[in-house]
Amino acid sequence: MAVALTAAAAAFASPATAGAAAPWRAAEDIRTSLFEAQSALLLGDEAGTPLAEARRTLGGALERDLGRAAPGDLQALRDALDSAEAAYLAGDETGLAAARGRAVAALRRGALALTVAAVRRGDVTAARSWLLVRDFRAATRFTRPGVDATAALGALAAGEIERAEAITEVRKDLLDAYQARLGDYLDEAARELDRGFGPAAAESGALARGYWRILAPVYEKQRGAAAMKASGRDFAALEAATLAGDERDFRRLREVVAEDLDGFVAAPFTPEEEVRRAAQLTRFLDLVPIEYDDGTDDGQVTIPFELQEAVAFIDGASDALNDLEGALDRTDPVAVDELDRLFGALRSYAAEAQEGGEVAPLEEVEAAHAEATEIMDRTFPAEWRESSDEADFDLIDISLDQMEAAVSASERDQAEQSRLSAYAFFEFGPEIKLRAFDPTLVTEVEGLMWYGARGVDGLAELISGDRSVAELRETRLVLDEALNEARAKTGEGASKTTVITNAAMIVFREGLEAILIIAAITASLIGARRGLRKPILRGALLALPASVVLWFIAQLVLDSFSQYGEKLEAVVGLIAIAALLLVLNWFFHRVYWTEWIAGHRQRGRALTADVGVSAAAGAATVAGLYMLGFSSVFREGFETVLFLQALQLSSGTGAVLAGVSLGLVATGAVGALTFTLERRLPYKRMLVVTGVLIALVLVVLVGNTVRTLQGVGWLSITPLDVEFPLWTGTWLGVFPTAETLFAQGGALAFVIGSYYAAEWYRKRRVRRAARELVDPEPGEAPEPETEQPPYEAAPGRERELAAGVPRSRS
Repeated sequence: MAVALTAAAAAFASPATAGAAAPWRAAEDIRTSLFEAQSALLLGDEAGTPLAEARRTLGGALERDLGRAAPGDLQALRDALDSAEAAYLAGDETGLAAARGRAVAALRRGALALTVAAVRRGDVTAARSWLLVRDFRAATRFTRPGVDATAALGALAAGEIERAEAITEVRKDLLDAYQARLGDYLDEAARELDRGFGPAAAESGALARGYWRILAPVYEKQRGAAAMKASGRDFAALEAATLAGDERDFRRLREVVAEDLDGFVAAPFTPEEEVRRAAQLTRFLDLVPIEYDDGTDDGQVTIPFELQEAVAFIDGASDALNDLEGALDRTDPVAVDELDRLFGALRSYAAEAQEGGEVAPLEEVEAAHAEATEIMDRTFPAEWRESSDEADFDLIDISLDQMEAAVSASERDQAEQSRLSAYAFFEFGPEIKLRAFDPTLVTEVEGLMWYGARGVDGLAELISGDRSVAELRETRLVLDEALNEARAKTGEGASKTTVITNAAMIVFREGLEAILIIAAITASLIGARRGLRKPILRGALLALPASVVLWFIAQLVLDSFSQYGEKLEAVVGLIAIAALLLVLNWFFHRVYWTEWIAGHRQRGRALTADVGVSAAAGAATVAGLYMLGFSSVFREGFETVLFLQALQLSSGTGAVLAGVSLGLVATGAVGALTFTLERRLPYKRMLVVTGVLIALVLVVLVGNTVRTLQGVGWLSITPLDVEFPLWTGTWLGVFPTAETLFAQGGALAFVIGSYYAAEWYRKRRVRRAARELVDPEPGEAPEPETEQPPYEAAPGRERELAAGVPRSRS
């Protein structure tokens, strides 16, 4: 072994013998040689040492370049190899591991200096080569991989940015990565000491101290030379504690260095980046109680996946808080500590439930969320509290990137999880505002995420069908295009004219639907039944002030309304469907009203009574008609408030109210025209048209409500391998999922079945009435006929009964 080490030293003394390997290759060769030395020492292989290869590698272009731009790092690398050699000779496994950590840190510190030097002289090729000798911040589900430096070099090569800007981006990317990894290595050292893995702890401690040296120049600029030197001594003591395996001293020193780094950010965010990160923090935090609620019920875990999502979201919120901690510490460090505590409590709630422990009441989770939100509202700068669509779009892109990576790795479950995260960020962020600007585009984006749109299959269908990466990539490109359109639609700077037009179109579209429903319901209420229009119209009129009240409530509880708006919309839709089913049944055969009254009369009078206002105006009937009119219009009012709220948040109240006024005028004009024309239609034709319209309204309402139930997670989604034109979803509520089509088919079957049931019941009733007129039951005398004999009256009477026309009493 001594001969081998002597040969290694001779090789090191003759640098000219080494070839000029690429920097990343040379750095990897050195790391590999040190690892092989550790393996040889662990296995007791004394036949030779792989450190000779590390010496030869350093003796070439790597040594020359480091000597020019980073002589201190070259010396640190040499010292680390000397220490590794001595530790190998002494059989010191812990010392060899620590030397390897110091060597790797010196290589990366030198590579940073060489990358910046290459950018400064405009040598993009050399910069790209040295940039590969780096470490990366550990990626999470909601952070992008560290590619900012790579992107900056690409932009520099294309002439899109200047060298100074490229240097700034490279340094920010690398410094951010090394600060994050410093914390990771401190955590790893603690775990390794706890498990008795001394050599691994020593290597992590050496890497942490080496990364501190990378950050030290920035720390000195922010805190001063004295603070930098004091912190350097603390890190040196911490490394010594890991080398000695002193767990108690390490834990004490870890608290000390944590104090040193408290509030320090090596790569501070720009004001724009802070706003975006704060918006992401808010979005993560708001999703935690929602996912917890979806995953638990009455102290029991119902959907484990939702709890997994809650844990992921609170981790994302914690990461975002760490990124903003430096800025917040300057204003209110106590608030940061409180947020840390509350975030820890939220994570504990979700994680314990997920792992089979106690399921905390939802009220406790919501209370912690509310307290954290109150602190953020009090301490965050005003610009941080504003909604940021770009933050949501960033999270959508990140989740979709992870989805693609998971599919490439054949991890379909992880891919589906990332896809659902992307959809959640869209649903609770851009979708709310986008519905006010372009509801058709919302349908397209949702279709691309679920069952397909724009001529391609949806992501949910592709993942569940184990389809190829190429097919998924095709849909992703189309989805990216749609999301870019959504960015442009919801971006700042929309003209006042555009806002007014959008608001007017929202009111007119929803008002037109309400008019159609009310007109269809009341079309057949003429003559003696005309009075039945009053409770329907009164209920509809009551829905108008109710919608106004809802608008003011929405303004008072913007966050809650935004989060639960679609869920409330689904509930209102279900009520409207129930009311519409009721009126359909009454429309075709009047069983609920007529027969309810007829049960209290003699059979003969029930079949010939005038079913007018007095006969139908029972309390239950009136209440039902009020509910019908109210729910039919309030559902449209609810959607209008939901859309206008999003528009008001982005464009202000004045322009929105102007658009609302314009929309109401147009709606009123169409309504007046509709009811005027309705009165001029022949009765029979009006009945046919009314039946068709009510059936159409029911089918559309069922389709849209089921789709909303799917969107809020209350109903499963089973995509079908069929393609419908986009307008079928926008105007008819027809979507290519098994649940929506099955529900619409059931609604249509109800309409048709109700008609045939009514016909069967009517004919049965007419035949019975005819028999009683000819052959009355014992004790009953046939009702006097003044118009024609009974045996001639039966056919004509049958037609009258079929039409629902009462016998003349003249």
